[in-house]
Parts: sequence; C-alpha cells; structure tokens
Amino acid sequence: MAVQLVRLIAIIVVLWCGTAEAIQQVRSLYTAVDLGACKSVERDGDGAARICEGLPGYPIYVAEGKQGVYLSVGPDAGAMQAAHQTLKSFNSLFDASGRRTTIEWRFVVRDDRTVPYATIVRYFTHSATAAGEVLVVMRVSEDEVCHVAYVDALANLDAIVLARKIADTAARSKACPEEPSVEGARGRSPM
Repeated sequence: MAVQLVRLIAIIVVLWCGTAEAIQQVRSLYTAVDLGACKSVERDGDGAARICEGLPGYPIYVAEGKQGVYLSVGPDAGAMQAAHQTLKSFNSLFDASGRRTTIEWRFVVRDDRTVPYATIVRYFTHSATAAGEVLVVMRVSEDEVCHVAYVDALANLDAIVLARKIADTAARSKACPEEPSVEGARGRSPM
C-alpha cells in the first residue's frame, strides 16, 4: 500500500512539473495611449507617427493615415506587419470625447519578466451610414506583431470575452495570418 502511494505521489509530481510551465497563469495589464505624452518619429507615408509608453520593452507605435490609425507594439514596432494594418472603414482610437484609449495586454510571467503575447484595442469606426466599435486582437511575439481578428463590439454582447478567447488561443499559438478574421456576430459596426 505504501509503495502504491509513493508511486501515485511520484506520478502526480511528474505530471505537475511537466505541465506547470505550460499552464502559466494568463494575466492582463492595461496601458493608456495619450498622444500628447508620446514622442514624434519619422514615418513613410502620409500622417504623423508617434512612439508611446507601453509595457517595459514594448513601446506603442501609433501612426495616422488616410484610412485611420495604424498601431503596433514592441522594440521594432514600426517595422512590424501591424504598423501597416488598419480596418477598411475609417477609424480612430479615440471616441467623440477624445479620451485616452486603453490597450489590454495579455501576458504571462517568464523568468520574472512580463512577456505579452497579444493585445486587444478598441477602434471607433465610421462609414457614410454608421458608426461602431471594433475590438482588434493582435498577436505579439519577438518576431511578429499583426492583426489576428476583429470583433464587432456592438454586435456581440460579450465582445471582450470573445476577444480574450481569441487572444489566448489563436493570437498566442498561431503565426500571423495573411488576413485577419472577423469573429462572432457582425453587422453593427463598420469594419
């Protein structure tokens, strides 16, 4: 009986140690984008570009173009795919009141460091006939930053829950897609 108990404990310890790293607790941090506190940088194309404070080692790149806003993160944010991606409808990071926008960072802690793997950002969209809100889920890695999925925040009752699920699965584990997908219900917000 004692031998079986020792074997059972040994199996549990081996299984726990083998999966503990894979089961790292997912967490969120939030940073605000206040363009007035950002530093202007050079940009190819029309519009202004700025670098804003994000997480340590992950500055935020925000650029303006004819279509709207381009946002990327990381040490070389302006060179990443996300720096050249925006929604097809005209968009802004700021609502009509012009308040600061917030970025939700999904991350794990590795070697006492915050390591993000995704962000979720609310874009305010406009077309000739409608206005809306779209959650943009971005993949964040050392090599890639890109749009993974769009969620219509007005058409989905729990849009942020859906966006977090996408961030924690597709954005975390899959390479950047050629085109972002539209997830959940749609049709209320121009994309």
